[in-house]
Amino acid sequence: MQPAALFRRLAWFLPVLIVAGALAVSLNDPLGTRQRLADFSFDLLQRFEPRPAAHPEAIYIDIDTETVNRLGHWPWPRPLFGKLIEAVHEAGARAVLIDETMEGPDPTSPEQAVALWPPLATGTDAAAFTEALKSLPRHDMVFASNLRKGPTVLSLTPGKGATKAEGASLPASGWFLEAEGGDPFAFLPRYRQWAQNLPAFERAATATGAHLPAHARTETVRRLPLFVNLDGGLLPAAVLEAIRLDAGESRYGIKMHTPENRFDISKTPGIRSIAVAGRTVPVTPGGELRLYFRAEREGASVSAWRFLEKNGTEVDLTGRTAVIGVSKNGIDKFHMTPIGPLPAGAIAAEALDQILSGVVIARPEWAQGAEMLSLALGSLAILLLVLASRRRVWPFLFAALLIGGALYGTWYAFTERLWLFHPMLPVLTFALVYIITAALNRLRIDEETRFIENQFTHRLPKSRLRRLIVQPRRIRRKGTGVEVTSLTGGLRGFNIIADRYLADPEAYADILNRFFTSATKLVHDRNGMIERYMGETVHAIWNTPFAEADHAARACDAALRMTEQLDALNDFLLEDASRLNMPYVPLSVSIGIDSGPAIEGNLGAFHNFDYGVSGEPVTFAAYLQRHARHYGPAIIVGEGTARILGERYALLEVDLIATPRHAGGWRAYALLGDSIVRASPKFRALKEAHAALFEAYRGQRWAEARAVLREARKLNGAIETLYDLYEQRITHFEANPPGASWNGVWYAGRI
Repeated sequence: MQPAALFRRLAWFLPVLIVAGALAVSLNDPLGTRQRLADFSFDLLQRFEPRPAAHPEAIYIDIDTETVNRLGHWPWPRPLFGKLIEAVHEAGARAVLIDETMEGPDPTSPEQAVALWPPLATGTDAAAFTEALKSLPRHDMVFASNLRKGPTVLSLTPGKGATKAEGASLPASGWFLEAEGGDPFAFLPRYRQWAQNLPAFERAATATGAHLPAHARTETVRRLPLFVNLDGGLLPAAVLEAIRLDAGESRYGIKMHTPENRFDISKTPGIRSIAVAGRTVPVTPGGELRLYFRAEREGASVSAWRFLEKNGTEVDLTGRTAVIGVSKNGIDKFHMTPIGPLPAGAIAAEALDQILSGVVIARPEWAQGAEMLSLALGSLAILLLVLASRRRVWPFLFAALLIGGALYGTWYAFTERLWLFHPMLPVLTFALVYIITAALNRLRIDEETRFIENQFTHRLPKSRLRRLIVQPRRIRRKGTGVEVTSLTGGLRGFNIIADRYLADPEAYADILNRFFTSATKLVHDRNGMIERYMGETVHAIWNTPFAEADHAARACDAALRMTEQLDALNDFLLEDASRLNMPYVPLSVSIGIDSGPAIEGNLGAFHNFDYGVSGEPVTFAAYLQRHARHYGPAIIVGEGTARILGERYALLEVDLIATPRHAGGWRAYALLGDSIVRASPKFRALKEAHAALFEAYRGQRWAEARAVLREARKLNGAIETLYDLYEQRITHFEANPPGASWNGVWYAGRI
């Protein structure tokens, strides 16, 4: 049983360890495992249920391949770019967001070109030519004037460029922030470097905000920071600034949750929402908008050339916000998203459209606590069900139902409420707990099955063996008290014929096989257990490992049938004696039965389990079997069994035996038959004679006892062997009086 116990402990320990690890990852995720799983489920949700393609509130104006083919390669001269901005304003855009950071001067501007040109040829009026070029309008000044044509937001790139010590500065702000519930700096992403636009552009533009950080190009973009911490200074995202400008607002609001202690999991610590222009935007604890992409982008993106070539393809942007970006100039302009690669400007337009249309993904404050609770309770339910069931199908179906329910619940919450849950950690934990528990439980069951089959295949009937395999806990590994009925049956007279078969081991074993086969069947048919075979005796037990309401009667019935079935064995011995020309010696049986408290469990070594039953009824039944030949009848029953049987069988008292456990004596009875025999006149006459015998014998009236014995010998069914035994005892006690306190016991000593 040791391997099975080890598998049982591991089936508890390993799943509990897995659940504890999963809960620890839910609370603290230093390796990013929980976040990667959450991102995986988030991507799947967007691929299977993208944002519906409705009338876009924000339009992405793309400087794409067709545009550069028509108007020239990027980067454009700033006046051309400014002309595009002006055309977009004229098309009715409420605000224009430029998703490009313009850090340096335009290299195509005349003053920049002059500086790059080599010296002119001798004789050329270089000074006049240079002055003529310098008198032309500067491109950056033209671009700055274009920025003033309407509400325009420039973009600053966090994560690259100069530090504050190297001259980087925060743009001037026209907004203020109200924070509720804590300090937002503790949760916002912090950047020590940022790339900003030329100061002239920032002064000309209406506002400047942050767009995607520099590291976003190497990652899948799922979230957009709505506020960033630029080395101690706050800057809103460009998309927020575009919304604020359009509404004419100057206030931002941030609502946070700060737990009272680190063990509070009722609400996730961090930023809960950001308010702008009357809209409350649910965000991640780090202040990021969860991006929800459209699969169909038709109508959400327009080529930039359509605003610069007046050929009847003009676009009406009335009432919408425009985002100008570039997709042509290399792969670094694209970012991977859950629905595929998109330009940074298209991502900004998606974010704007989400906020303006109100289709924003939220994660409930209680989501993490609910996920952890479901993880713990679901795993515990799987663990208990797997360990409690020996069938594979029900635990598997339950685990599959639990996993399916978690996935469907996540899907339903997302599609119906735009609530975001992260089911992958609980689902993987459920699957891992089920697989490990089921595997270890199967190893345990197989080990227990092998153990039970080794111990009980030949002891129990097949039906009981199957039940025991299903209920292995009935086998006690340690000693346990139980009331049993013990039967010991052997061949009386076998030692007489054994010598003639010593030279023929096959025939010797055949005789025992015939006896044990029929005896075993009789025991098994009556739900008994063969405890062991020893020599020419069989030891059987009732009422363990399965309880039997009528165990004493079943043992007596089996004993009576054993005496009847001995005829077939004697017929075989008669034929064999005739074949060998030897005298025929018939065999009979001696059977002892007793009932009472005993000990069951491992009666072998610690490392070599051997199930057995030991105790007074077992040893007393064996004693009665050994001495049955002195009493005469084949079956001798102890007082414990007689008390249980009551008046149902023909029991005739034959002795009162004293042992160390029963110093006052333990009665022994001859089992002569069932209730029919008990009702016969012959049995009643014998019972009356025995009552008179024991009254005189125990009263030490020896002459009277002898007279009763003489009369008893005349009865039909008289037990001559028993009466001879008492003649000997009377003679002994006449010579050695037992004393006045003697109650008629015969001291057997330790049995």
